[in-house]
Amino acid sequence: MKRYVLFSTAFALLAFAASVPAQAGTFFTDTFNYPDGNLTVEDGTGGDVSGGLWVPHSGTGFGGPIDVTGGQAQLLNSGSEDAHRETGGFNSAGTTWYYAAMITVNDTRAVSTDPINNDYFAHFWGPSFAFRGRAYLDDPNVADPTKFTLGLSATSGGQTAKWGSDLNFGQQYKVVVSFEFDTGVSQLWVDPVDVNSTSIADVGGAAAGSFVSALALRQDFVGDTPNNQILVDAVSIGDMFGSVVTDVMVPEPASMVLALAGLVGMASLRRRV
Repeated sequence: MKRYVLFSTAFALLAFAASVPAQAGTFFTDTFNYPDGNLTVEDGTGGDVSGGLWVPHSGTGFGGPIDVTGGQAQLLNSGSEDAHRETGGFNSAGTTWYYAAMITVNDTRAVSTDPINNDYFAHFWGPSFAFRGRAYLDDPNVADPTKFTLGLSATSGGQTAKWGSDLNFGQQYKVVVSFEFDTGVSQLWVDPVDVNSTSIADVGGAAAGSFVSALALRQDFVGDTPNNQILVDAVSIGDMFGSVVTDVMVPEPASMVLALAGLVGMASLRRRV
């Protein structure tokens, strides 16, 4: 009887873990826990491993889809597809939206001293192609082929702010970007502890009052040979900094199952003792 209760409890815990919604303030979190293949129906024939959650909005006539590989979305600057995932609503007066992404940038340049193509890879998406809070990849502040850095713009017109320190290829970073509806200000953080952590900002205000409804991933289509690869392990979007930062680090479902199974095993062992 005790064994039956124990395993019933284990299955209840697993069901609970699978059904718990994201914390208040998070609209969605995506860990790209899909089969390998095309993220969307790019060019109308893609594998659409996300099951329609991600939708292409540009760059679909040239090949180069966004692929999922090993549970990560792969962005290549030789690719052309750009895609977004809707939140189910819009921002409004008095709100600030945030997105977070766990990214790893890999250097694929044939010559390590070649410049890194400076362009954006993630942003908020809205009607009429309102691209807000654009996160950029950029050359390092100090010439070093093993380094890169990040940049930001609130809207179109090119990067307006640059992260002050250099980052390592092959290392995972948590990047957070905001967009404030009333002012049009965007901020960018790298591995922040909280909202007061070091950030850079675009305060030009040209994007004030812009409506956004989705998170987008972008490939900048510079040619046939990529000079970098951005692997996106997870993304999260919402209107609360803390919840977005926390939720982008949620474990994969398989990890949750293993952790719960471990707890059940420990409970069983204690019963036997």
